[in-house]
Amino acid sequence: MIEASPARSTSRTRRITADAGPARRASSTLAGARLAGTPYLVVRPVRRGGMGTVYEVEHAELGRRAALKVLHRHHHDRPDLAARLREEARLQARLRHPNLVEVFDLGVTADGRPWFAMPLLLGRDLRDELGRGGALPADAAAALVAQALDGLSAAHAAGFVHRDVKPENLFLEADGTLKVLDFGVAKALGGGAGGATDHGASPGTPRSMAPEQCAGGPVDARADVYAAGLVLYELVAGRGPYDDLLGNDHALRYAHCTRRPAPPSAISPRPVPPALDALVLRALAKSPADRFQSAAEMAAALRGLLRAGGEPAPAPSAPRRSSPPRRAPLAAGGRRLRAGRRRPPWVPAALSALALASFALGLLFGSALPLAAPWRAAVEVPR
Repeated sequence: MIEASPARSTSRTRRITADAGPARRASSTLAGARLAGTPYLVVRPVRRGGMGTVYEVEHAELGRRAALKVLHRHHHDRPDLAARLREEARLQARLRHPNLVEVFDLGVTADGRPWFAMPLLLGRDLRDELGRGGALPADAAAALVAQALDGLSAAHAAGFVHRDVKPENLFLEADGTLKVLDFGVAKALGGGAGGATDHGASPGTPRSMAPEQCAGGPVDARADVYAAGLVLYELVAGRGPYDDLLGNDHALRYAHCTRRPAPPSAISPRPVPPALDALVLRALAKSPADRFQSAAEMAAALRGLLRAGGEPAPAPSAPRRSSPPRRAPLAAGGRRLRAGRRRPPWVPAALSALALASFALGLLFGSALPLAAPWRAAVEVPR
């Protein structure tokens, strides 16, 4: 339910959204309206998900800006989704990490829909970042995903797996800090395949789901490692490994379970170091046992590559035997040619002609001389 707000706030919010482009101007009818049952005035919609909408809001009394997520109106009769949104709020309120978003307020609208408030972030998500400039340089992509893994590691330490890590849920702030968003399908670690947070089989996004998640099996932190590998793949390649199957969720799930991805360097418009190729493919291993075993381990590997300039440190090897110095070639008469000095093009031909003349003279004069006795015996035909 939306309530009318005082004229002062209406004019202020309209001024803020006046130059925000057609999409924001189209939603300006909500500007200045009060979300019934809350102390917040709606400035504009920010993003819409499957479960709820996030608005930029302003506290009616304090004038403080925030982001507010509220359950969709058409889900008002879904107690399971209402419980999930409350659980998402409580989970994020427990987490304290620079790469996660905190929740500082929670309530219910006048028509019974839960909502929670978070700090307002300035920047854009990584899907928008890809749309603006295409594939990122390898070092920039690695640094961003390392931040995401830091946030995921904190969530894992608190006992939860995200289950929906994708570019849309990774937000890059203006100062370069990356935040992990939307714990709407997060699940307690060790809770099995089902649980109170699930609605239907395999919650998540097929484009970014781990094989065990696609199969509806139990998941742990390594499912988020796989999803982080997909994000890194897309950041450096400009597209995901199975984007040729977009629009066919069944085929996407099957590909995650059975199809080996090509290395990012095979399709990237930018150079991708072989070491980063290998790291991404390890994160995308079909078996969780073959991946990095934690988000912290993968983050450390990425930072190791960054410190090494994107290439692995050289492996120790046996000392090589030094080769003897190369000597200059011999010219006619045994004289060595000085390095860098080239013979005129007529020299080889002249040397060949001289050799032939010497051979002919030898035959001419040699035939006039008597052969020594031993040789004469060897060459004369017996009579």
